[in-house]
Formats: sequence, structure tokens, C-alpha cells
Amino acid sequence: MNNYNWKDAFPNTPKSFKNKINTTLNSLCDEEEIDEMKVKTLYKKPSFKRRTVVALAAAMIIGTTVFAGGKIFSINSQGSNIPTYTTMPTEEKIQNDLGFNPKLVNEFSNGYTFKNGYTTTDEGLDIKGNSVAKSKSLDFDYEKDNNKLSLSMENGILGRALEDKTAVDNYNSIEIYYNSYTNKFVPADYKMTEQDKQDEKSGKYVFSYGSDKEEISEVQYLEWKQDGIYYSFLAMDCDISQDELVEMAHEIIDAK
Repeated sequence: MNNYNWKDAFPNTPKSFKNKINTTLNSLCDEEEIDEMKVKTLYKKPSFKRRTVVALAAAMIIGTTVFAGGKIFSINSQGSNIPTYTTMPTEEKIQNDLGFNPKLVNEFSNGYTFKNGYTTTDEGLDIKGNSVAKSKSLDFDYEKDNNKLSLSMENGILGRALEDKTAVDNYNSIEIYYNSYTNKFVPADYKMTEQDKQDEKSGKYVFSYGSDKEEISEVQYLEWKQDGIYYSFLAMDCDISQDELVEMAHEIIDAK
């Protein structure tokens, strides 16, 4: 199998993100398949725009040390669009279901309120496709008026790291990282034009495959680590600023 350097497809995204996409796609695809698919989501949930971008955004929190160590070569994630929780679960429930205790916030001071919660199982595979590690993560959806965003929480068993980035804030000695990009969703059989190729190379768009039609979305991603647990906000086409996301992170950090 000939490997394609997927790192070149994301010139303005963090190195950890490029490494995840590069190693994961090359572990699963032959050269002919790569030419056809480019970057398709590996997140094994039903075709749903938020879930597609979760796959790409979540890749940004994979540290390069995981792959350099030669143990975990790719990561598969599995879950469902059917909510696991429709009301805010208790700490005891989360501990029993996932085995860790993240900070839980039902409503933020800016009005974003818990809507649904989902659980996801992540599996680390070696270069031969053998399972070498598993972990569970928790996704909460929050809503305010017509805006939605998600909060992911995971315990970092699969080697999550926040290196290769510049913090936008330091709160109570916790560094907070932010990234934003424009995502272009296209159908699975979409053929990239010369302009698309230029837009991808320049970093104007990150391409995601599998949608019913072409769509452009603005993506914001904020992440930090506290007490061994990794937290990340994902906001798509959401009327919220970077400063607001940072303030929401502060509220989680301060939560009892």
C-alpha cells in the first residue's frame, strides 16, 4: 500500500491534527481509495453534520507522542445520534457509565443550557489493526435561542495531548487553546475542482465528505485539560465569540 501525505491537505491546522488524519487514513485506505475519498469522516455515527465535524475537530487533540511511540496507529470512534441522557446526569451516573468524573454544568451564565448527552467509545488500533486501548468520552449538547454547541469530555486514556499549540488564555494555571476554520461539506462522490484544490492548499477550506449537498460552515474549537480530563467545545455556525467560549471554559474549571 502506498501512503499519501495527508498532512499537506491541512496547511493551517495544528500538527497533531495533521498527524491523526495522515496516520488514520493511510492505515485504512489503499491508494485508489484515497484518490477518491480525500478526507472523509472516520467518526462512525450516522451522517449528521455536527458529528462529521466532531471527527475532524476531535482529531486536533491527539498528541503526536501517541503515534511516535509506535503503539497506537489509528483511532476509531463509535456512538449513536440517539441521546444517552436527556436530562443532566448525576456524577454517580457518569462515574458508573464512563468511569471518570468530569465537571458538569447544566446552564452557563450566558444562557446556554444542557439539551442532550451522548457517550462514545474510542478504540486505539496498532498498525496491524489490533485493538490496544479503549476509552469512553462524553458529549453534551447545549442550546441558546437558535444556537447550538457541544462539549466533549474524555479521560485521556488514548494519549490525548495539547502540545504543538499556543494557548489563548491561562486560567487558574490551566492553559486554554482555541482554533477556528471554515469547513466545506460536500457529497461523498464529489469531485474537487481546481479551485477546490487551491482553496484546500491555501487553508481557505477544510473539506469533509458525506453530506447531501455542498455546505460551508464556520467551526470554532476550544480545549483544555483539568485533573487529567480533556474538555473541548465545538461550535458550528454559532453566534458566539472566542471570548464567550473562554468564559464558559472558566465556569467549567470553577465548577465544584
